[in-house]
Amino acid sequence: IMKLALRIIGLVTASLLIIVLVRTFNFQSPEKYSAYDRLEVKAYPDILAKALSFETISHKAGMIDDSAFSKFHLFLENSFPLVHQKLKLEKLNKYSLLFHWEGLDPQLDPIVIMAHQDVVPAEYSSLDKWDYPPFSGVQTDSFIYGRGSLDDKGSLISILNACEELLKINFKPNRSMLFCFGHDEEIGGKDGGLAIAQLLENRGIRAHMVLDEGGNIVSGLVPGIDKPVALVGTSEKGYVSLELSAEIPGGHSSMPNSKTAIGQINKALYKLEQNPLPNRITEPLHGFISCIGPELPFSQKMAFANTWLFQPLIFKVYEGSASGSALIHSTQVATIFQSGIKDNVIPNRAKATVNYRLLPGDEPSFILERARKLIGDSLVKIRIFEDFSISASPVSDYKSEAFRSIGKSIKAVFPEAIVSPYLVIAATDSRHFYNISDHVYRFAPIVLTKEDLPRLHGINERISILGYEKSVRFYATLMKNS
Repeated sequence: IMKLALRIIGLVTASLLIIVLVRTFNFQSPEKYSAYDRLEVKAYPDILAKALSFETISHKAGMIDDSAFSKFHLFLENSFPLVHQKLKLEKLNKYSLLFHWEGLDPQLDPIVIMAHQDVVPAEYSSLDKWDYPPFSGVQTDSFIYGRGSLDDKGSLISILNACEELLKINFKPNRSMLFCFGHDEEIGGKDGGLAIAQLLENRGIRAHMVLDEGGNIVSGLVPGIDKPVALVGTSEKGYVSLELSAEIPGGHSSMPNSKTAIGQINKALYKLEQNPLPNRITEPLHGFISCIGPELPFSQKMAFANTWLFQPLIFKVYEGSASGSALIHSTQVATIFQSGIKDNVIPNRAKATVNYRLLPGDEPSFILERARKLIGDSLVKIRIFEDFSISASPVSDYKSEAFRSIGKSIKAVFPEAIVSPYLVIAATDSRHFYNISDHVYRFAPIVLTKEDLPRLHGINERISILGYEKSVRFYATLMKNS
């Protein structure tokens, strides 16, 4: 019996090994992108540098600096005269811009290309750590420094620069193009991106493709890949925050009760922290594995080709970094804790906010009920913070004609890059546009290294001059060939 068992085990092992090896050797990228002819259009980094000097900051709704946006709009008009002469411009809610470039064939669905004008503020306490003031727009021999250079004026100015240069050679697109530049993306996009999307929907417009920020060209950030990787977002995570609150009579710290508001909230946060949401391979990650896996060294390629067997190993690798972990599960993290006024006074109330970024399939209502069950404390009240929540966006097809057009434009400017679908872990204005298109993608043609990641919304935000020039060429190539 023992010999028979060993033979069976040996046969199963050999069969399993054969299956794994066959799948590995047959593991091929779903598509190799041929490149469009690259357009060598002229880029104007000095225009971007000046654009960064306008403090078009998003604070809160109702706190828009009218002067900053008005001056920025006048600057755009002076910098890109042909765009303003030959394209139709509409303003929504005073600050958002919608340019309409009429195509030769009105039967073709238009292309929507997006960016946003607003930027996050620079922390006052960190101003002395910037090499140059965040709104100075300093241009050195290699870089342009300033808040918004990466997020997202770099893209906005690149788009207009590309269009201006195409207009100089009297180019006319076959498809109409809509350039949508919201003004409040950093605070949700209600009056900007959402308003533009609703206007287009009310006009009955269906877009062939929507392209917004989100993914980038990353270098040295995908383990096992030496080449640059063009991450094109096909979906983005959802968003919800929960507010936990407790009210328990306090008093003098010399006579504490067995339960306090701070203590109950602390226990609730601990229960959540000890119970992270489970790992999952979602459709965008499956696309990423399909495109990146064949390019990996053999052992990693074998794991990606056989996720049914090596999924726990893949999860362990992704859990090794915060950015990798965010791709495989809905994240939860406490971001605000409020309580107490003096060291010898037990507060009567404590509050905490827990932020979630949701994978496709994890709905805000599920997150709320899950938290209530895990915490299981009648003294802790739980509600959705500020009544704002949004599910993960639908997933756009990475095998579509629209995606291929993006891929071919990327290869024209970045011939060594591997093009891959990607799950965007942040939020963009593009999530508002699914009512007018099934093909919503997120990609800004800017190269990011590990060193650059902290600069996003951080200190010393900058873009290389060469990177800006390539960004202009990408958008020009896409416009000409789409």
